[in-house]
Amino acid sequence: MSEIPLLLLLLLVIAILLRLDFVYYLVYVLAGSYILARWRTGRNLNQLRIVRRYTDHIFLGETVGVDIEIANTSWWPVPWLRCDETSPHSLATGSGAIRQVIALRPKERTRLHYDLVGRRRGCYELGPALLSTGDLFGFAEAHGRMEQRDYLTVYPRVIPLGQLRLTSRSPLGTIKSQQHIFADPARITGVREYRAGDPLRSVDWKNSARVGQLQVKKHEPAVSLTSLIVLEMNTESFGRQTRVSASEWGIVVAASLANHLVGQRQAVGLACNGLDALTGAACWTISPRPGRVHLMRLLEWLARVQTTETPPLADWLPAATVDLAWGATVIIVAPTGDEAICRASHRLLQRGLNPVLVVIESYYQFGVVRERARRLGFTAQMVADERDLRQWAFAAAGAQRLII
Repeated sequence: MSEIPLLLLLLLVIAILLRLDFVYYLVYVLAGSYILARWRTGRNLNQLRIVRRYTDHIFLGETVGVDIEIANTSWWPVPWLRCDETSPHSLATGSGAIRQVIALRPKERTRLHYDLVGRRRGCYELGPALLSTGDLFGFAEAHGRMEQRDYLTVYPRVIPLGQLRLTSRSPLGTIKSQQHIFADPARITGVREYRAGDPLRSVDWKNSARVGQLQVKKHEPAVSLTSLIVLEMNTESFGRQTRVSASEWGIVVAASLANHLVGQRQAVGLACNGLDALTGAACWTISPRPGRVHLMRLLEWLARVQTTETPPLADWLPAATVDLAWGATVIIVAPTGDEAICRASHRLLQRGLNPVLVVIESYYQFGVVRERARRLGFTAQMVADERDLRQWAFAAAGAQRLII
């Protein structure tokens, strides 16, 4: 307060002119309180330890509690401390903000709490918490902020595809092979006579009892291949009116396919020409790997990705798939199946890869795209909404049962 020094100077002049002892005393008390307040208030914030505790990864629709723990590490009390923190607008609830004034005794700690709801996938920065403190008389005031940068990741929606059973040249990533790497016990092609060295678990006891001779089940040889999901997030590839909804749906499709592939114990990777909101990376690739831990990493990247102006997918696709081994499945999730995408998919086929085109925008001439893809030797499927995705899964499951 700039008026205090002037007031002290005025009182000092009055005390000197009038020779009043109590005015001198008043000047001493006010000056001492003012100096002490100015010296101590600026140090109160530096001696506060503030930690934000929360679960930093949640699924869509989950609620997470955020606790701000404030500890006074000094032997000097904090008369009052104001803490202001607002939550991201997309995650706010009725208690999704802190505006509270507290007092802290020496070595005391307290905890402030608010809740967030994962209504929309994304990577959100929490805070910063704005702090204000001062003395009891209002002589001094200090302001600061919590410098710790914390982020909350909301995973994208995942649609279970438990009935998705696709065969050769499919996103499942398991295709027939003439080389007997291992036998798939789920695919029985017939029986044969028992030979020395055949394992007993392969014996078909029912047929053996019927023919009076040991019979062994014949399994279809298979080889497990990797799969790479390639997601188109170039801004110019989407229609202006459907850019937000179509890109978000593409992320849901990619997340659902990745979840299904990992559930089938397949190695799956992710490539995208979008922008990572946290690192700023564009046109990135995650190498295929199996396991739930790897799946959570893929979902985290899908939670952070945003549309941006990058090279079109057809131009970037060769670079994204350059490290894939022969026979790997490449699932291309794109808003349209134009000629450039189809030509790029055909070039993948010529390299020995297994492209599958998934069109995520409703296209009234999709029959033309499907026929073009068929002539070029790969599969095209339109999945414009959840109903299309589930119908695709059921149709694929029916085809699998017919083959078996």
